Amino acid sequence: MNNLNVYEKRGLKKFSLFSMIFFFMLLVPITVKAQDDIKSLDSLADIAINNGNYAGGYLLRTKQIDMLSKQVNKGDSNLILIIASRGMCMERLNKFDEALTEVKKAVELWTEFKDSTSFSYAALLNYLSVCQMNANQLNDAVESSQRSISLLEKMPNKDMAKWMNLGTAYTNFAETLVKLKRFKDAITEELKGLKIIQKYNGDDTTPYFDELVSLHKYVKESGNEAAADKISMLLEEGAADLRVPKEREFASPEEASKYNAEALYCSNYYLDHPITAPKMSEASLFFHNWNIQSKDVMVPVGEFENDICQSTSGTLCFLAYEAGIISNELRYHIKFNKTIYLAAIIKMTRFYITNKDYLGIVPPLEPFAQAYTPDKLKIMKLAEEKYETLDKSMKKSPK
Repeated sequence: MNNLNVYEKRGLKKFSLFSMIFFFMLLVPITVKAQDDIKSLDSLADIAINNGNYAGGYLLRTKQIDMLSKQVNKGDSNLILIIASRGMCMERLNKFDEALTEVKKAVELWTEFKDSTSFSYAALLNYLSVCQMNANQLNDAVESSQRSISLLEKMPNKDMAKWMNLGTAYTNFAETLVKLKRFKDAITEELKGLKIIQKYNGDDTTPYFDELVSLHKYVKESGNEAAADKISMLLEEGAADLRVPKEREFASPEEASKYNAEALYCSNYYLDHPITAPKMSEASLFFHNWNIQSKDVMVPVGEFENDICQSTSGTLCFLAYEAGIISNELRYHIKFNKTIYLAAIIKMTRFYITNKDYLGIVPPLEPFAQAYTPDKLKIMKLAEEKYETLDKSMKKSPK
């Protein structure tokens, strides 16, 4: 596999790595002058990167670095993570040497100024291993992967973000081991990653099947044709074991909290499938009923969101908004904020566009569909306007 193809078959796996930096940026508050300008750039960069506009993300991260460098010291958490995020953009633009230099700089700064046993450091090491692998520095990539995995495995009280980052670390490590022809070790690590991905994404989702494709490749290259054939049968059968749970009511927040993993799974299922998929009703009823009781997420509803729900088709689209917020808040263990909202609006709009032939016209969403351009700048502007209105109403009557 050449460097250009490393992630073509597993785009969502790569997306999850970018999402970890997206997660970091939300964790660390910006407390500098020109705060509004930097926050605006931050939101624009997050959305650009998470929607595949890496050239735009690179430019926006560069502007952030220029602004922050004048106001904070080089050990500032925000600055270090933005440097790493810019390196990720370079890597996605196939500038592997430049990406490695940038991410290595971020790791070195974190080592010098921050806690080198933290989750953030483990995630940075994880991505450093990817950059080293793509730059064909395979022994260094092995070392970085092992350090990242060691830190993540030892962390107590793992939330979903930590587990998912560990899953990604395993599968990244497996890919490096394959390049070193260590097929047995690669298969072991890939299976570890698959187990985590299956738990949190489900076994009928793109991330799971992407990694199943990788496992098939590794097993076949190892010479075990019989095992490879069995995996091929699983791939051909598709989503054989749907794990969407049956509809249920939740009596209390305490009961709902026991089903967070299922709510995350159902939310992702709803966003990943067409409206005609067999389990869409069960998935939406599960996460919607769960959300009514849950105190682990907040899905605010304002005038715009209410307008969407004035028809059956609109309500189905609103459920995509609800699923988008639930997915990001649970996956990254982050409270509702502007970036979460913008991402959810974009997911809802994509859901509407994908299913429009079935749903028909939903008037409040038409401007968003028309503004859904590859760079997402137009739709983000519309979404920001809706967020400002929602934010004002939330401040007047907090939940």
